[in-house]
Amino acid sequence: MKITCLALSYAAATLVVAFSQSRLLAQSPASKPSGEDTIILNPFDVTESNNKGYMATNSISGTAMNTALKEVPMAINVITAEFLADSLVGDFAQALDFNSAITQTNRQPITNRNDSWSIRGFRNRNTLVDGVTAGEAIPPEMIDRIEVVKGPNTLYGQSDPGGLINVISKRPLGRNKLSVGIRAGDHGMLGGNFDGNVVANSKRLGLRVVGAHNRSDGYRRIDGNRNSFLGIAGDYKVTQNTNFIFHVSGTEGDGIASQRSTFSFELIPTDLNGDGVIDSTVVNGIAENTARHNNTFLPRDYTSATKDTRYDRESKFLQFGLRQRVGQNGNLQYMFVRTDQDMSMTFREYNTFNVAGSSDANHTASTNSNRTDAHTLNGLFQARTGPMLHRLLVGGRYTWDQSAGETYTLRTLGPAQERAALQNLINSGRKIRLYLTKNDVLSGVPYWLDDTPTETELRTLGVRNGNVLMSETRVSSAYVSDSISMFDNRLKVLAGLRYVRIRSQSTDTSGVKIGVINDQDDTSYQVGATYDLTPRLAVYANTATAFNPNGFDNLTGTFFDPEESNAYEVGLKFEDLWNGRLGGSLSAFQIRKDNVRRSDYNPVTFRNDNEITDDVSRGWETELFFNPTSSWQMVINYSRIDAKVVRSATLAKNLRLEGATPHRFTFWSSYAIKSGGLKGLRFGGGVIVARGPIQQFGTSNSQLVFENGYTTVNLFARYPVVLFGEKLTLGVNVDNLTNVFYMRSRAGTNNPRQVAFSVNWEM
Repeated sequence: MKITCLALSYAAATLVVAFSQSRLLAQSPASKPSGEDTIILNPFDVTESNNKGYMATNSISGTAMNTALKEVPMAINVITAEFLADSLVGDFAQALDFNSAITQTNRQPITNRNDSWSIRGFRNRNTLVDGVTAGEAIPPEMIDRIEVVKGPNTLYGQSDPGGLINVISKRPLGRNKLSVGIRAGDHGMLGGNFDGNVVANSKRLGLRVVGAHNRSDGYRRIDGNRNSFLGIAGDYKVTQNTNFIFHVSGTEGDGIASQRSTFSFELIPTDLNGDGVIDSTVVNGIAENTARHNNTFLPRDYTSATKDTRYDRESKFLQFGLRQRVGQNGNLQYMFVRTDQDMSMTFREYNTFNVAGSSDANHTASTNSNRTDAHTLNGLFQARTGPMLHRLLVGGRYTWDQSAGETYTLRTLGPAQERAALQNLINSGRKIRLYLTKNDVLSGVPYWLDDTPTETELRTLGVRNGNVLMSETRVSSAYVSDSISMFDNRLKVLAGLRYVRIRSQSTDTSGVKIGVINDQDDTSYQVGATYDLTPRLAVYANTATAFNPNGFDNLTGTFFDPEESNAYEVGLKFEDLWNGRLGGSLSAFQIRKDNVRRSDYNPVTFRNDNEITDDVSRGWETELFFNPTSSWQMVINYSRIDAKVVRSATLAKNLRLEGATPHRFTFWSSYAIKSGGLKGLRFGGGVIVARGPIQQFGTSNSQLVFENGYTTVNLFARYPVVLFGEKLTLGVNVDNLTNVFYMRSRAGTNNPRQVAFSVNWEM
């Protein structure tokens, strides 16, 4: 990583020098380029030039080709760079807060390899960067836009029925540019970033270098994180018809994994069947005397972390490829992506306070490393057959994903050797707390100053969880889709077919393959159409299937039946209504997913609860972009979701699906003053209203752990000034103005009110 950062630092310095020289040559109006277009336009690209402020006009994620949103028969929510710049104060976990039908599920740290969000009621499998799975979540400074495709899609291998998140990274621009920004705020927030672009070699070469460093002390008793990022993206026009593109970046950080164990739960005996008696009776999978709820007494700044808690991560991203134009109607693209991620952390956790008000300690050391290689080959061809125009996409992808990790624990209530090891450390003089009590918390005992086992002690004295050393998955997929236009382009039909084969197996600590290789395949389809009622208003319908293999059933000696889903969606799309002031979509959907195998840890029984269910999600959502004037922008989103288990092999029937928010309304607005003494001032803000119950876990034993709902308010302002002949933009953001408290995800709380000031210098 250090070598990578040195190389990127050299590239950044070279960029600044080149930019300075080009700026001196660009003083005359005749030599000054104009426009923000990507240096090389291509049907496989979609960029910030396809945006109208907050309102995007095109998407790449729905069809894998640059397509007008109104022509794609599915709901696609696009979060533009301008919207992110105005609304986002925190990290990537907050980037999707103002989207509809999407809710965070996993606690931080958020990576692209876990199911971190619920989309339309179903947890997503991975977050994509430029169409493929990547390592750690890409920093906001490198994001050009985020596209959320609702419903399954035939182009991306393993598909999730609720939808997918595709982060589009920044590409070189068609002009020289350099911007430098700093940000400071509450809770020790301090950060800086730069974004530079150089066009060279008669516009055949474009280079964009982006860097950032951010730190925060946090607000909890023990908290704080630091992150650094550096990346360079390039486009080179080899010949008139051949382009070479690349992107290399690295991220590293350290700090306290405080949200990993932010809030504990609480056992509160509850009369669930209304018979007036609280006993061991099981109601819908919950024993009355061990009913688990969100905690009622912990302070907001609670954390089970100590000064010895640590979280280190390192991520590298490499992308390169060739794009070849073939004649007048064909384009070929080959793309290779490699991602590497390494993570190491130690933490102390108090999971659940029992009825007596006591919670036992779990000390853990964990390391994980992941590597993904992805090869993608796409061919896009355009042709006519009679009155029909075809845009045919034919492609394939091969992905090899390898993950290795190990976890060691010392638990108060673990096996005898774990408890004995902890007791020996205590006997040697270490002030290690075995239990945290409700009275300790309420009386102000400084539990955050406790001693904890070191990483070395956890690895030498602790018990290793499981015997899996490494797991690998190979996904091969081939797909074809045809976007057909007919009837003078009023009717657009999208038909797609995907074959996917997924092979996976694990290796134990002695290097021996474990069990039978999981080798399953299936074919999925997608059919949709849009019809223009008017040049600005279209109706659409879409249906698609998805497939994902399940694991091995030790009881039967066979694999569980694979997950299979069917999704249906109808809706309206509109753009440039009311003289270009109104655009957006309205959609209604139904998704069914069968053979869902869910597993969650049960802190009462100290084992995983496993359930197999069929799930259904129904609902509707809107996304509206309304610009009453050229100075005033508004984004209005609403979603209504009813998502639950409809059939269960256990007791989970009617269990609400994790993260599915029944009602979610978001509003964001900005206004720019274009004349007078305050010319250039832009200000605005937004509100998020979520109404529960929002389920926080996936199994029935924890169905009483949910968020009732919340309302938050954010504000921002930007004002340009000229200092020493240079343009500066002064900014302020207020996040969570009313300082409300709620659970964002499993035991992960939101941040309190935060004020952040920023200065951006653009040359």
